[in-house]
Amino acid sequence: MSIKLKSKASTLGAFIASILLLGSSLAYSGQNSESEEILADEVQAKIITEEVQAEIVTQDVEAKELAYDSENDAVDEIVVTGSRLKRTTFSSISPLQIISAGISREAGLVNAADILQGSTSAGGQQVDLTFSGFVLDNGPGTQTIDLRGLGANRTLVLINGRRLAPGGAEGAPYAPNVGLIPTGLVSQFEILTDGASSVYGSDAIGGVTNIIMKKDFDGFDLSVGASAPKYDGGENSSLNLTWGKTGDRGFVGMGLDYQKMESASYGSRPWTSECETNYEMDRSGQILRSDLYYKETYGMEATNCKPTSLAGRVFVPGMATGSIYYTPGVSNGGWGNFSESVAPYGGFGIDSDGDGVADVSYSDYSLNGSPYKQNADLYPENETVNFMAYGEYTFGGDANLTAYFETMYSKQDYSQNSRPPQLFPDVPANNPYNLCNPNNPDGVDCGLAQDALFTNPVFTAGFGAYYEGLCAGYGIPLAWCTPATFGLLSGPIGAVGTLPIVSVENDRSFTEASFENSRFVAGLRGDLPFMNTGTLKNWTFDLYGSYSISEGESHRYGIRGDRLDLALGNYSSTDTPCVNDLGATLADDAAPGCVAVNMFAPSLYPEGIVGKFATDAETNYLFDSRDFDTEYEQTIINASMTGDVYEMPNGPIQMVVGFEYRNDEINSMPDNVARDGLFFGYFSDGGAVGSKDMSELFFEIEAPLIANKPFAKELTINASARYTDDEIYGSNTTESFKLGWRPNDSLLFRATYGTAFRAPNLRELYLANQTGFNTIYDPCKTPEDAIDLFTGVYDPSADTREPQVLTNCLANGVNPIGYTGGFGAYSVEQSTGGSLTLNPETSESWTAGFSYEQEFSNKFDFGVSTTYYEVSIDDTIIEPNGQYIVNDCYYTLTGESPFCGRISRDMSDPSDPYITLLDNGFLNRDNEKARGVDVNVTFGDTWTIMDRAIDITVSINAGHMIERSFLFVDDEGVADFEDYAGEWGFPNWKGNSNIRLTYEKWSVMLRSNYISSVDQDPRSRDEFSDIYDTNETGFIGDTCLGGGYYDECRDVGHADDYMTHTLSVTYQEDNWALNVGARNILDKEPPRVDGSEVSSVNNAPIGYGYNLMGRSLYMNFQYKFGTN
Repeated sequence: MSIKLKSKASTLGAFIASILLLGSSLAYSGQNSESEEILADEVQAKIITEEVQAEIVTQDVEAKELAYDSENDAVDEIVVTGSRLKRTTFSSISPLQIISAGISREAGLVNAADILQGSTSAGGQQVDLTFSGFVLDNGPGTQTIDLRGLGANRTLVLINGRRLAPGGAEGAPYAPNVGLIPTGLVSQFEILTDGASSVYGSDAIGGVTNIIMKKDFDGFDLSVGASAPKYDGGENSSLNLTWGKTGDRGFVGMGLDYQKMESASYGSRPWTSECETNYEMDRSGQILRSDLYYKETYGMEATNCKPTSLAGRVFVPGMATGSIYYTPGVSNGGWGNFSESVAPYGGFGIDSDGDGVADVSYSDYSLNGSPYKQNADLYPENETVNFMAYGEYTFGGDANLTAYFETMYSKQDYSQNSRPPQLFPDVPANNPYNLCNPNNPDGVDCGLAQDALFTNPVFTAGFGAYYEGLCAGYGIPLAWCTPATFGLLSGPIGAVGTLPIVSVENDRSFTEASFENSRFVAGLRGDLPFMNTGTLKNWTFDLYGSYSISEGESHRYGIRGDRLDLALGNYSSTDTPCVNDLGATLADDAAPGCVAVNMFAPSLYPEGIVGKFATDAETNYLFDSRDFDTEYEQTIINASMTGDVYEMPNGPIQMVVGFEYRNDEINSMPDNVARDGLFFGYFSDGGAVGSKDMSELFFEIEAPLIANKPFAKELTINASARYTDDEIYGSNTTESFKLGWRPNDSLLFRATYGTAFRAPNLRELYLANQTGFNTIYDPCKTPEDAIDLFTGVYDPSADTREPQVLTNCLANGVNPIGYTGGFGAYSVEQSTGGSLTLNPETSESWTAGFSYEQEFSNKFDFGVSTTYYEVSIDDTIIEPNGQYIVNDCYYTLTGESPFCGRISRDMSDPSDPYITLLDNGFLNRDNEKARGVDVNVTFGDTWTIMDRAIDITVSINAGHMIERSFLFVDDEGVADFEDYAGEWGFPNWKGNSNIRLTYEKWSVMLRSNYISSVDQDPRSRDEFSDIYDTNETGFIGDTCLGGGYYDECRDVGHADDYMTHTLSVTYQEDNWALNVGARNILDKEPPRVDGSEVSSVNNAPIGYGYNLMGRSLYMNFQYKFGTN
């Protein structure tokens, strides 16, 4: 299938041309400049060393004097992330982590998403490319960054201190796609880990990621890279071209960044190559995988694969038999080519031929482990192209006016292949192909077919053996202990509807997406000499505007449910295919080309489970594309002034005042297939349309209270505030206070406190109806154990449900003792959407810590820093999951749960009032909290080994999660508090280290990444049990037979400590460098879990930082062509 992806950035070529002309102008203006020669020398000396040898700067940034122009003696001023004040030293009171892009590249990391998601500040489940096939808030193929595990919607992403707009496709994207950042142009990543709303505005609750681009351009640079995993697939290639010119009045730089990753299938990696298994452990910790439940209970073949997503079968509603399975040429009843698997009214496996093995083994019909599953993408194919140009030029005059610009264009192409899902349409009774239509030449009377099973001598013998005790109790001889004696034969019933369950090639299994992001920034800054009066000095201004537009397209391919219903006769009063005489409202393109579809054709029931329709005409009519166009625009105008307001004995009091206006607009438009959910069993997505304005005033002031005193080398206080006027939610004020005390040059104590405000984003406001499917346990369903098998009478003594469950079900119109149809757990459509009634989030955060850098010896460098942080968010906006809604409604003590109104049921059949829809729309939760400690250590020294001077540098970064909690108080005042620290996504410890040895032109680096052990929530951990649940725990151990303390098992939902290592070697000359290395050099496998406990693919957890790629060899080559 070929899908044409369009580009709307039609003016890009002209814009690039204008940048090239500007670059020529800057280059000319700086020719033969003495200061340029000085800068060029500095740059030439740092051609490769800055990229390759720069260490990761850890949490607390010490004061470092900046280089200055020796001719003009003018000190450069910078703005450090976490403040808007200009400084002459790179120092910060705020907790700040800096990651060198050069170091990351040396460690084989060339993608910004991998770098940020691998930092110790990242928490929670990070959305990366392994989430192929999932319904993602930002859309397929996008990657986001989540700091502290507080959510990507609470993490602000900046480029050079300015916002990066959200981008994605489908629904309503809300976060920037960090996979589109041009890593080849990045100098460093600065991660601010405390709340910064007073400085940067809304969204900066969990922290700020500021991507700082290179500025020291001088000539043309080339960088090429490649990585080759040990296993097939997943190869990565990259190319980066940069050119720039630095003059005495400014600079211009531009670069092209290209990356491509080949797809890697589940079958290509040992840890995902088999299938999803029952991954369990016994009490001794031994791992068990072989599914014994179906072997011991039903006599089926034992297998390691979970028998899930069974296809190649037909379900006959209203009959005692369940699904009948395709067994070509034989039948244990009267269904021709189909057989029953498990005996109704007995629960034993049917072995009609007496060979000791059940006629049907579920493993033969499971999509889990099928070739289609193993050929699906673990890592999808992904290709990105980025172009960025930026520069500045200073005009003459007292105001030193400097014009600057940034432009960035990014494009991503993503394609993903997954396993086709089940297809299970309703086939009406009189459909000409219906198996249970005796008027069909190939059909049967399914009542008589079932009777054929019930009168099969092998079946009646098994039935008698199973119920021998019961029959004896009623005085019935064993020979008469048969289904006929109990009146279970149905006789002829005529034509009845059926539910074939199959899987079709290419159905809803392929996704293609394309993203284009364009970003333009233009600004003017300069001095304000007229304000140098009285105590006011050094005042400058900065005025800029930015415009960003993100355009995303997605295309999916699958079977139309409305067309399938029409082709099966579901809209016909006579069940005639392609006839709509019932007045059903159909899409305009539903009827044209309709052909009758045979859901019982042998081609749909192949040995490999995944089949195809009997004719091309059926395929061509049923298949369609589901297309989405999403556009997100952001416009920002920012103006600020900064300067000294008063000269104190210890230095000037600095101040910033400013204004920012921001407009966000989304226009996410689905086609009718996506909007109306026309794909069979697929989620519907109404997209989103809306906009919002926000105006803000901000203020910051910093004062040196004490300087150069005993035990007070420095005491500085910083305060900032922001007034926000939101178009929808009105006004709010946030503030921040920071204190830094340096007793001496080596030691710094600091503390920060701040409040934050986050108004609902466009997704939370305007997301239209978006649906998906998940399995829900319905507590109103009458337990099977509480219904007598033969009389059908309800036995309250066998009902273990809480009394309030029965009361609440009745209060909501469901008879909890008459709900006997259907299943207790079933798939339910769940819908989410935006709301204008949400409250804004507010938060408080504070940090306290110290940093120490030894100065007592010049022989070595040593530094250590520690930061305690705490972030508490009130009225957090969440999307409740479906089971939470159901449980809150029916388990409440007063029957007044507000969630009951979010549950819709089909009440047409009182015996089966199943849930048809759950409203998972956004709501405000009471509180979320994250607190922990960051620890950072650096060491540097020169060792002499065999008369050779070898430099050694060591950096260690570690994060300790103490609490990551959620609080919800219901209408009765009952608090539901959950702390997830130490659980999945929130390990108690995360860390990474870099050890480098450098000798002349050679360097060797060992990088290690560590994740401490994690476990699932104790309240959701299974009890040890066996296949029979002998101890009545309510759980089933699928791999244990019972009979002893050591023969009980439960699902694995934990992981031990995990560590990977990367080793690299670099050789560098003055104008080129070669770096080779191996990521995950020991080929450390990811942990394994049971998929029913932890989000995983084939038992390998995803999104938690574990390596699913395996060992990868990589190479990076950099070459500088010299100055221009």
